[in-house]
Amino acid sequence: MDHKRTVATALELLDRAGCSGSDAVCLPEYLNVLGCDDGTWSDPPPLAELLDPVADLASRHSMCVVLPVLEKRGDHRYNTALILDRTGRIVGRYDKTHLTASERDHYGVTPGDAYPVFDLDFGRIGVMTCYDGHFPEVARLLSLNGAEIIFFPSLQRHITASLLEVQLRARAVDSCVYLVRSSYGYPDDVAWTPGMMVGKSCVVDFEGTILADAGPRVGLCLQQIDLDRPRLKERSFGGQTGDAREAFSKLNEDVWSAGVDLTHK
Repeated sequence: MDHKRTVATALELLDRAGCSGSDAVCLPEYLNVLGCDDGTWSDPPPLAELLDPVADLASRHSMCVVLPVLEKRGDHRYNTALILDRTGRIVGRYDKTHLTASERDHYGVTPGDAYPVFDLDFGRIGVMTCYDGHFPEVARLLSLNGAEIIFFPSLQRHITASLLEVQLRARAVDSCVYLVRSSYGYPDDVAWTPGMMVGKSCVVDFEGTILADAGPRVGLCLQQIDLDRPRLKERSFGGQTGDAREAFSKLNEDVWSAGVDLTHK
């Protein structure tokens, strides 16, 4: 994968998303170093090289952007998702907490240790990155902290499309959130065959319905969602329906207040 071509394509698609009136756009994981050699991963390029054009597009189109990068801070490198507001200003960042063995052992990435949420002008969002999605607790914590949408940038490799779809639907349903996933795809002149990355930039609602899906191809995945849509579910078989997020949060409070002992005897 050629780095310069990847970045150029990302900026082109970001511009197209802005022209379409998008309020928020999520770019894929490690955008500033994907396709570079190991030396660049060890010493990432100045952040401004990618941040400046992305911030310019965010400001020009008045849209929020989730920009995932390898960021060097002090003596450490982090797999970071930067949150840009409609003016292109950085208003927060999430450092990936669950790193792959390759990230830890080969690239020396430092894991994050927090699950922040961010209040944007359209709602509260959270971010989980790639391997984070294998752990249901990540989405659950973000939801309990009030996230209405979880943005899910990824550089997915060794998982099938069917298994990935199960994972996406489960995270959205279990935590009663919208899920917006962004990954890399193949151009139309490349034949996709089993074993290749599956792409699957998509939008999933809190009922597990995939509202839009780009499949394995390069392109935009656009979807309008209504955050005021009631998130009603049956509380129990034969029981009353109610707000699922409220019910989940109350159940969580009840479990912890009861002092449940989860140790093995």
